[in-house]
Amino acid sequence: MAYIDENSAYDLSLFEEREESAEKKPRSQENIVYDLNKERRQRRWANVNVAEMLAVTAITVMVIISVSAIIKGQAQLTELNHQITSAQSTLDELASTYTQVQMSVENKLGPSVVEEYAKNVLGMSKTDSSQKEFISFSQGDKAVVAEDVNKGLLEKLKDALVEAWSDK
Repeated sequence: MAYIDENSAYDLSLFEEREESAEKKPRSQENIVYDLNKERRQRRWANVNVAEMLAVTAITVMVIISVSAIIKGQAQLTELNHQITSAQSTLDELASTYTQVQMSVENKLGPSVVEEYAKNVLGMSKTDSSQKEFISFSQGDKAVVAEDVNKGLLEKLKDALVEAWSDK
């Protein structure tokens, strides 16, 4: 028996028959079925912070607006690039046409064409030494200064004195 007392570390009372407790639960309460999905939903909504949810919603809306603005900007940029390309091709075509017209005008109004027209149609010719005449002045060249008509009395008096005292 001393041996049994030494093994008191083991609880052998689990294997003994139990007496029925006075407070016996009714059978209907022992078989309660729990709806786990309902409990999960209740726990999920209990942990939700309204401020965090609003912040996340606001950030999501801002991201959507930003992405939409970027997409719209890229579409406009593509359209403008297309317009620039078409305008550049039109400009190149018009520059080519301008060059052709300029060459045509130069061919029609060039010096050789004008000279040919003057000889054949107008009967003109280039100048030669027989057509040159020399003019000679008998008294030589002299310069005449135009007098101011609106001179006052004092200015006329001054001019008369200057002429009288000057060397001729």
